[in-house]
Amino acid sequence: MTVALANPAAQACAFVLGCAVIHAARAHAELLTRLLVTAIVAAAVLLLLAASLTYASDADATVDEVSLYAAS
Repeated sequence: MTVALANPAAQACAFVLGCAVIHAARAHAELLTRLLVTAIVAAAVLLLLAASLTYASDADATVDEVSLYAAS
């Protein structure tokens, strides 16, 4: 298997494994729903945190009216 196909193959395997786990745990749907919602909320918080750290201004930067209005 080439390197170019390794990542899509791993993603497909993870998807199939996730589907199998959800199918096997269908008797515990309420618990699984809470777990998945918690995981989605945590992923969203981490994504927003990473985005805010990426686009945050420098600690030494000064904010004046000209630069504030020029950015928007």
